[in-house]
Amino acid sequence: MFKFRFCPNCQQPIKLNNNLINCLNCRFHFYLNQPVAATIILENKNQEILFTKRKFPPKKDFWDLPGGFIEKKETAEEAIKRELKEELNIKIKKFKFLGTYIGFYPYKGINHYPLNLIFYGKITDDQIKNIIPADDVSQIRFFSKKDIPWKKLSFIDIEKGLKDYLKINQ
Repeated sequence: MFKFRFCPNCQQPIKLNNNLINCLNCRFHFYLNQPVAATIILENKNQEILFTKRKFPPKKDFWDLPGGFIEKKETAEEAIKRELKEELNIKIKKFKFLGTYIGFYPYKGINHYPLNLIFYGKITDDQIKNIIPADDVSQIRFFSKKDIPWKKLSFIDIEKGLKDYLKINQ
């Protein structure tokens, strides 16, 4: 769980109730809500899915899908477009919403349970030619649907989303 022990406002010891930081000294209240992420499943003309290999922890060297955490005042759709530009240097204009999935993201000693909004779309040959992996991506690869590296997937929400995607796109 969370390791917060002191109020970020007055630095006095806090009381943590479930997901609420409650300072008895200055009456500061802060809800520890789950982070929200957006991810996209991209399929090429051969019906293969694009994966990125994580270069850094958590889950270094595991296969992931393009995406990331949604920033303040950003929609999930804006986050997808931003993440695709940042991670792969590509623009995807049309994509559809698949569903929401709860993940598990252990980071620096704190376990997070992000809500991941997963989308899906197509990637063209021209877009593929323009891919330039970012510094946090060690490799990109397309896998056929029968060859998805299930045991080397980064996070449980990615696995669940892919399984739902395959049910409707076999």
